[in-house]
Amino acid sequence: MKLKVIKALMLTALLGINTACEKDYLDINTDPNNPSVADINLLLPAGQAQVAFVVGGQFNILGGIMAQYWTIPRGGNQYRVWDQFNITSSTFDGQGGQFVNLYAGALADFQDVINKGTPQNEWRMVGISKIMKAYTFGILTDLYGDIPFSEALNADKTITPKYDTQKDVYAGMQALLDEGKADIAKKQGRFPGTADMIYSAGNEAGMDRWVRLANTLKLRFYLRLSQVDPTLARTGIQALYASAGSAFMRAGESFQFANGTTTNTENPLWQANFRLPNNLTASTTIGSLMTAAGDPRIPVYFLDADLRTPEAEYVFTPNGTTSTNTAQYTSYPGKYFIGQRFSNGAITGTSAASGVSAADDNAAKARPVVLMAYEESLFLRAEAAVRGWTGTTAEDPAKLYSEAVTASMTRFGVQVGDYLTRPTVDYSKQTNKIQAIITQKYLALYGLNGVEAWSEQRRTGFPALSVPVVNITGGKFMKRLPYVDSELQRNPNITTTGIAPGDVLTPVWWDVD
Repeated sequence: MKLKVIKALMLTALLGINTACEKDYLDINTDPNNPSVADINLLLPAGQAQVAFVVGGQFNILGGIMAQYWTIPRGGNQYRVWDQFNITSSTFDGQGGQFVNLYAGALADFQDVINKGTPQNEWRMVGISKIMKAYTFGILTDLYGDIPFSEALNADKTITPKYDTQKDVYAGMQALLDEGKADIAKKQGRFPGTADMIYSAGNEAGMDRWVRLANTLKLRFYLRLSQVDPTLARTGIQALYASAGSAFMRAGESFQFANGTTTNTENPLWQANFRLPNNLTASTTIGSLMTAAGDPRIPVYFLDADLRTPEAEYVFTPNGTTSTNTAQYTSYPGKYFIGQRFSNGAITGTSAASGVSAADDNAAKARPVVLMAYEESLFLRAEAAVRGWTGTTAEDPAKLYSEAVTASMTRFGVQVGDYLTRPTVDYSKQTNKIQAIITQKYLALYGLNGVEAWSEQRRTGFPALSVPVVNITGGKFMKRLPYVDSELQRNPNITTTGIAPGDVLTPVWWDVD
């Protein structure tokens, strides 16, 4: 659905997307039945789909490896360099690369909706696009730090936009969310309906979901500043609660993108594994945490390592382990995520011996991309409450913690049982409440949103990770993605960031631990 003009500009000005409105010329060669400029009800879903494909696919895998959900099995090579922190300026660059797809694809589409919809008073779709734009910039800045923001997406003014500091980007994202809410409050313009691939907002109730999402994103963004600027974080959260009350994401309102079972409509994590199976296996980091607590999600998250014995055997691997030092049989991601797309010695996922059915495979294909889960909203509220930043006593962190864990169990189809009373889980017995909340959030995000899990681990230090056995960083943790080649080569303003090409060790602004 991308316009030809956008594709052409990608080659010469990656971030300076031309979003100016087209002039209306009286031209006998123009076919009014086949317009060359896409209507906003086509641009909005195109942008949403692009975000879901990137965040749910390669960035989910990247974050999953960095957060030590996954490492690499014996014989797997596709992501081994990532596991060793060997990520370069070309890894996520180029046409079809994730950096390009978010800037020249998704963000360009959202900006186009804003540019075209504003003079037409299409405030509902303009508001949604501003919320989507804030979310997408959030993904980029959390990975790269300083990024083009205030001058991006406007090639009429510049094709070499300045790099805004991450502090300014975060302020800008908050402003975008406020603008989006204000636009929706005008109650003007078309309801997007099926053009909205997140909530299919066809009435005011649907639009209210977007407002609650915006509030929840504001809470996420404020809490991201908890270590670098706790005063700003606290003040912002108190103001949010004062204006929005408890108007946050509700049960059944997860910010997610639906997928299908037909070719190229499947969940992007399933697609990645389908094309390159047997390249991910469970990390010792998450495996140890879950085993110690007897977590009932283990059979959903991981496959039995050998598939050959009546009892389930889960084999976890330290990150950075070489192929030859990895056990022959280890625990791949569970069928919930990859369906039948694996082989384990002589047993393939499609064989009866695997215990994985065609129905399981179709269910994995159709799993939604979860951009922000309802359970994350509960964990955010629990953290804000336990920090004393809500300005109200109405939020009970213990109750929110319990509801969040239960919501995660429900998502994965398991019973919570006595899990919440176990020594390492029972909220009342934890001396470090923040650690307890973040650890359970980490477990809940497994397979859903790896990049968010990595961001939260960098912010809080929870859970503790292990330096990969083999790494190229001298035993130091990777803290960011390196700036991409296309920017290093074309935008001289990148030098103002002070980040050297290839740098993956300098923390982003909010990462002060």
